[in-house]
Amino acid sequence: MKHRLKKIVVNRLRPPRWLGVCIALVSVVNLARSDAFASAPDFARDVAPIFRKYCLGCHNAQEAQGGLVLESHALVLHGGEHGAILVAGKIDQSRVIRMLEKKAQPVMPPEGNAGPDAAEIAVLKAWIAVGAKNSTTTSNASLAMTVPRIEPKGKPRKPINALAYSPDGRWIAAAGYREVSIHSASKPSPGQTPVQSLNGLSGTVNAVGFSADGSLLYAAAGEPGLFGELILWNTDDWTRRQTVRGHRDALLAAALTRDGKLAATGSYDQSIRLWDTSTGKELRVLNGHNGPVFDLAFDPTGRLLASASGDRTVKLWDIAKGERLDTFSQPLKEQYAVAFLPDGRHVVAGGVDSRIRVWKLSDSAKEGTNELVESLFAHDGPILRLAVSRDGRWIVSSSEDRTIKVWNAAHYEQVARFTQQSDWATALAISPDNSTLAAGRIDGTLSVRSLADLSTGPSRGAAALDYSALPSLDSAAQPLKTIAEKEPNDTPATANRLDVPGTATGHLEGPKGRPDFDYFRFHAKAGEAWIVETEAARKKSPADTRIDVLRADGTPIERCLLRAVRDSEVTFRPINSGQGGVRLENWREMDLNQFLYMSGEVCRLFRAPRGPDSEYDLYTMNGSRRCYFDTSAVDHALNEPVYIVEPYAPGTRLADNGLPVFPLYYSNDDDASRKLGRDSRLTFTAPADGDYLVRVTDTRGYSGPDFKYSLTVRRPQPDFNVSLNPRSFKLPAGGGARVSVALDRVDDFEGEVRVEFSGVPSGYHVTSPLVIEKGLVEARGTINADADAKPASADTWKACRITATAKIGGRQVVKQLPPFEVTLGPPPKLVARLRPESAGDADGAREEIVIEPGQTVTALLQIERHGYTGEMRCEIENLPHGVIVDNIGLNGIMVRAGENERQVFLSAAKWVQPTERLIHAVADREGSQTSRPIALRVTAKSP
Repeated sequence: MKHRLKKIVVNRLRPPRWLGVCIALVSVVNLARSDAFASAPDFARDVAPIFRKYCLGCHNAQEAQGGLVLESHALVLHGGEHGAILVAGKIDQSRVIRMLEKKAQPVMPPEGNAGPDAAEIAVLKAWIAVGAKNSTTTSNASLAMTVPRIEPKGKPRKPINALAYSPDGRWIAAAGYREVSIHSASKPSPGQTPVQSLNGLSGTVNAVGFSADGSLLYAAAGEPGLFGELILWNTDDWTRRQTVRGHRDALLAAALTRDGKLAATGSYDQSIRLWDTSTGKELRVLNGHNGPVFDLAFDPTGRLLASASGDRTVKLWDIAKGERLDTFSQPLKEQYAVAFLPDGRHVVAGGVDSRIRVWKLSDSAKEGTNELVESLFAHDGPILRLAVSRDGRWIVSSSEDRTIKVWNAAHYEQVARFTQQSDWATALAISPDNSTLAAGRIDGTLSVRSLADLSTGPSRGAAALDYSALPSLDSAAQPLKTIAEKEPNDTPATANRLDVPGTATGHLEGPKGRPDFDYFRFHAKAGEAWIVETEAARKKSPADTRIDVLRADGTPIERCLLRAVRDSEVTFRPINSGQGGVRLENWREMDLNQFLYMSGEVCRLFRAPRGPDSEYDLYTMNGSRRCYFDTSAVDHALNEPVYIVEPYAPGTRLADNGLPVFPLYYSNDDDASRKLGRDSRLTFTAPADGDYLVRVTDTRGYSGPDFKYSLTVRRPQPDFNVSLNPRSFKLPAGGGARVSVALDRVDDFEGEVRVEFSGVPSGYHVTSPLVIEKGLVEARGTINADADAKPASADTWKACRITATAKIGGRQVVKQLPPFEVTLGPPPKLVARLRPESAGDADGAREEIVIEPGQTVTALLQIERHGYTGEMRCEIENLPHGVIVDNIGLNGIMVRAGENERQVFLSAAKWVQPTERLIHAVADREGSQTSRPIALRVTAKSP
């Protein structure tokens, strides 16, 4: 709330809707009783303030309840849906007086709201009695406010709310309170006398800018709760060219098309208005925001307008048609700033949620076609302003954390950080030659910094770690030496020596049941990898071990740094240590394969939610979610903060982004791969030659004579094992059944495994090869029989070969799987078929589905019914990782009773590499019937 209050008090005071909708903090306008008027009441001076104070909350041009608008003399006389509200010269026949005096229904104002007092009603009566005439004086009288005099304490500050360079780089325009100051760009210090001061504006000036040719200067201002004001000056002599008043509240934003012919203004009244700058005529009102419009930006062509609002959205508008093209709803909180990159194809925005988001626009820019390409957590506080260099290299952001940051617009990487700002930097501008940055602050200070020495290339010193890289290997397994624990060994100085590879046996028995810590010392060379594991629970010991690998003096060893790049939280419900999915806040800005940090546990995102009532699936192993970097699974509470993180090597210098960096150490409670139950396991890579310690304890602090364990330190031997499920099939003639291969990964092996089937009898077909992708543990194919297939003998099936192949440490490893058996059964009651939605070539070319990364395509699921008449749900299986069935709704792929066809949407993530895969459909009825496989080909992304 603090950031909003400060911003609003300084620049954007917004009165409440009713009970003085427009002037809640304003004292009552100087009204005299009707019998004391020296002359007839004046509409602008005496009557309009009463309507503003009590009525405009409901009877304004935007809401117009009952069709009644009380914003001008003509509209008051016009009345509403029920006719006129007054009769000139006849008080008793004027409905507005009768409703205010509660003599007619509906009573006004509504119950629970304050209305005019007797003196104010007397003013209205006196005005009606003399003919309800319009003002003879200027309408500005109706816009004056009488406010309490507040004596300043100390020297008042003069905030700078907006800055703009002239196109020739000669001037800097600074927006303040009731004025715009023109400074020499070579000497922009506010301590120096401005070249020109443009005064006489209304209220706070919230936006300022030059036309592209430099002939015009514009400024957006106005009185809160009263009106907005756009002023244009000729820059050759600084004469005022045009003053345009509109809106029902102060202007917060303004923008000019490149040709200078069209201006857009945004206000606290939630509307956007378009103006002809040559005539001052209002051309169009753009309604659609439900909050203040804080910023506006035209694209270089002037065809599109982007708006940032307090309703937590950024909207895109077609100027010619006056239509909303798209609403970017990904932001979590109010959006204060928006800009186009010079290419006109990217929109950049920032606000209270501290993120810089970038959307790439399609050719049509229509809703649903514009892609969010970046969501960058940029500051440790709300973003106040954004500026984009004219050459498209830099995006500059300022924040309530009192920092200014410069970002590479090509890679969205931080290249500079200007800290210790004297106050919030509420104004930013980049010089036309892209060499300098001007910043203005709430305390009135103005400074200029050079951008000339910044690097445009990506950072080379902060490459993320590759988790799948194999540890250093031995060519062959080594025998283990075994020792027995010798007490005392409960300090680093008394640690038992363990020759590695080796095993130590011991038990955790502290004095009087207190926790026991057993230390073992071993020697390792730099870069050597060692697997450290315990065996206790598997031998029925009550010990729940925890292991830590430490330096020789007992201090922890940093394994890696996890840099948070996105914050989130657990929503909907808590999760336990075994669940394979979690609901996350703002999940749409996350991507598959990213690491998720949850209070010390590191998981990985496997599949995004596919419907409104689903969760983010995590990688699993052995029936539970898998942990990474040898962290251990724990329970997580509802609303617990979590983070998307990137891993970096220890000691890496990381540019701050307002989010935490978590150090990970060599420690494990329960085996991260979920194979060893409560026993512990980790992989340690020695950072240097020397001695290291392993500390063994019970994670709960328990101990006793039966808390036995063994500790093994050995070299890793990466390997794999593959199993086929099921081993035998009862296959219907003309039908199909699912074939599943499961992979057991050994000692950190993460690579791809290919399973191939050969020697399959004629009339039968098996998906081959089945590819278990990098990091995954399962692949599903299908075995199908032709309608006229003949039974094959057991010996024929035993002659089939099933071969699993992988590369480990540069060598090819081949393993043979036992054969399977197939029994042919009667035809199924349904047959599924998956095919492209468009027909194949007439020359008989094979059918295939083709998709590009980042694309969505359609296919057809067809059902032949041979006796089964009910509904069914289907899945598409063996899709490459990153390709999903999309738009499935709450019921998945549902084929209702009586239907024989269903359109299926397939979407590929933008990072999916070119590949080809045989995919199939499987129904949940009639023994899980599968379709014949069809090729899915992922091509390279079109340029």
